Amino acid sequence: MDPLPIVDPAIARTHKALFYTWFPLDRLDIPARIQSDIAAIAEQVSDKMLAEFAQSELMGLLQYMTHPQMLPFYEQIKNSKNPAVQRFLTNAGGYGELSPEQGDAVLGYFFEVLPAAAELAMQIREVYLSGIWDLPLAIPLAQIQIPQTFVNQIEIYSKRHYPDIPPSSLLYDPASRSVRHKDGPIEYLVVGSGPGGAAVAYELRKAGKRVVLLEQGPFVVWGSMNTMSYPDLMFEKDRATTSDNGILVRSGQTMGGGSTVNIDLAFSPLESTIQARVDEWSEKGLIDGHYYTPERISAAYYWVRQKIGTRAVSEPELNTDNLVLWNGAIAFGVSPSLYHLNRFPTDLSSSPVTQKRDAARQLILPAMQQEENPLSVIPDATVEAVRCSDPAPDGSVRALGVTVTMNPPWTEYQNCIIDPCQLNIPAGTKVSIDAENVILSAGTIGTTRILLQSGQHAPALSNRLIGKGLIMHPSLPLVGVFNRRINLLQGLDSATFLDAFGVKPGFIFETMSGLPAYGALLIPGGGKQVYDCLSKFDQSAGFGVMLVDDSSDGNCVRIDNGQVVIDYSLTDDDKRRFRLGVGIAIRMMFLAGANKVIIPSNENILGVENFNPMNGTFLTHIDQAELVEKNLRFLPNRTLLTSAHLQATNKIGPSSKSSVVSTNQRVWNNVSSEEIPNLYVSDSSIFPASVGANPMQSIYTFSKIFSERLIYGMNHDRPPEWSVS
Repeated sequence: MDPLPIVDPAIARTHKALFYTWFPLDRLDIPARIQSDIAAIAEQVSDKMLAEFAQSELMGLLQYMTHPQMLPFYEQIKNSKNPAVQRFLTNAGGYGELSPEQGDAVLGYFFEVLPAAAELAMQIREVYLSGIWDLPLAIPLAQIQIPQTFVNQIEIYSKRHYPDIPPSSLLYDPASRSVRHKDGPIEYLVVGSGPGGAAVAYELRKAGKRVVLLEQGPFVVWGSMNTMSYPDLMFEKDRATTSDNGILVRSGQTMGGGSTVNIDLAFSPLESTIQARVDEWSEKGLIDGHYYTPERISAAYYWVRQKIGTRAVSEPELNTDNLVLWNGAIAFGVSPSLYHLNRFPTDLSSSPVTQKRDAARQLILPAMQQEENPLSVIPDATVEAVRCSDPAPDGSVRALGVTVTMNPPWTEYQNCIIDPCQLNIPAGTKVSIDAENVILSAGTIGTTRILLQSGQHAPALSNRLIGKGLIMHPSLPLVGVFNRRINLLQGLDSATFLDAFGVKPGFIFETMSGLPAYGALLIPGGGKQVYDCLSKFDQSAGFGVMLVDDSSDGNCVRIDNGQVVIDYSLTDDDKRRFRLGVGIAIRMMFLAGANKVIIPSNENILGVENFNPMNGTFLTHIDQAELVEKNLRFLPNRTLLTSAHLQATNKIGPSSKSSVVSTNQRVWNNVSSEEIPNLYVSDSSIFPASVGANPMQSIYTFSKIFSERLIYGMNHDRPPEWSVS
């Protein structure tokens, strides 16, 4: 182990006290035979966490708690009558000098006194519990088997399976710091490699176009690891939240985008929940309905299923965790459904650690490996802005290309495809790439960031609507505790869903699972309560309720000092519908046989007197669902929500006054109110509102339709009998 960095002793004491708050070893029901072993592991975990804090912005949390006069809300709490808070504020050393009981009292006070204090308390809770319940302690305490993320001898495996790629047609000129194609102009520059960008790049290359695909993240050799939710492949290393820390934001940042890191749930765009919204958009003229009829969508989706390998789940594949939602729904009187998944059937994958069939494997790599006109791919490349021509007298402009910063490649495990075009551009170098057409497919966060940054220098792209009206599909997970073994880590992680309420009132239930580090965040209360639940990890099951939320201009993606900021709050109607969904979820969990139901909230959901946020509330009877429906307010940093379906920040529509992108998917010119003729968007950010379910398959499908319009003309009337070659 590397030597620990030198840390101020007072800060080290604060860290030790906070670690004890969330892992009070001497109060836990750990068998005496292993207490010394667990203590040794806990000390190593604690030391590692402190070392990591010392090298990151998380050190600020410890500084605040050691020197409370630095707290941004110090003035608001300095006259508190709470004796524990006064001791915290006045004693040298702050939290590190408090007794465990006083520490709990301070954090409980923080949760209730004001939003800024609750945010700090929740950040502390999340950081410590996720670190404590990572694998070193979770394996012996939750009694789980070590999940295999990487193949054995990963470097050798990656070399063996490193793809054969034809020589690149791209050239880098160090003098001008520019990239060009040796055979002529780059016809299409596609930014982003998720479902949208991958489908468009694949189809344009097949049509004979010179196409270059850019991706901000790394390009993992398929099969070398289980890429699902791996932090280094996620936006902000899977630590992103909304600006108030109220919702955990999960978004891929790697070759294949979200399709590489998600759990492959495939909602057909022909599902009633989605089709109802597409029909509504068409009727309102927000999309060109001629291209989004059920027949055309069906033809395009057939192509998607064949290319990606989407398959149906069968009932015998359902594990005990999946069956909880299945049985609970039936007992509630509604019919659940089986997912389609973008993955190999069990035991048929060529990789020992993953079954994923993502956009990188299914579309991008095959297009790169074509001997004739291969797709040119540049990973580890952050697009900073779109470059535009000088405006003509009428204000019209064209996109000229993009400005790119090259990132250091991810080499920790030697399992990535590095510089496949052999450009040898040093990390940190800013380069320009010209193209006849630019297609932004970087996702709701990435495309919005690029457009906002571009608008700072190009008035034509300075549309006030960019980033506005964010849809997040916030989800609230529930945990059910049973008197039998569930073992939710065995078998398919998610296979069942319930969309009976998808159109109205507007929420969907989905099975879910996760490791103890995630489960720890869902359990309210102090460290002992978290331990008591996670020590029975194999008796727990999970599913969540996902809200189909409404659009609001106050919900947005914006840029502040060069950093992406996500602002979001639920509308009153969202909260009403969400409460109804949570109430149904609680009832279904009890009907499935749970003896205890846990929701991730330290609000006073049962309306008890003398409530303490550090004392978790667990539900023990189905009738308590009514109290939750009455009392749950979805307070940020009191109730944990997650989001992985960001949409609708660059809405499509018929006018520059009401949308960012035209019905031809061209970006509106903010000056001339006409289309920019060669700047397009094809990803989830163009949805006019929520698509109604997991959007991955819809993005693939709509991008296939968009590709055909590019190839045959925006107003083509080609019948949709499309080839899947």
